[in-house]
Amino acid sequence: MKTSKNYKKLFADFWGYHETDIPICWGCYNQQAVDIHHLIPKGMGGVKNNRLNRIDNLFPVCRSCHNLAHKDKSINEEWKVKLQEKIYHKEWENLHD
Repeated sequence: MKTSKNYKKLFADFWGYHETDIPICWGCYNQQAVDIHHLIPKGMGGVKNNRLNRIDNLFPVCRSCHNLAHKDKSINEEWKVKLQEKIYHKEWENLHD
């Protein structure tokens, strides 16, 4: 899977957003997503070769959901499933366009 140092650009390119677009939060669908959350945390110092800056690890969230994700790690597991479904549907649609 493609990785990138600029994970916000990677996210925007994959999902068809402009880098300055602000998508809706995929956690609550009630607010604008102000952060791109790494479902598998990259830690304070980052990780070698940007290996966690992959589309299957990037999830747009509002501030409230981002805080929740860092307090309740189980929410990340739920969001991983949701993200995999979104990726699958996007790839399926691309095959049939």
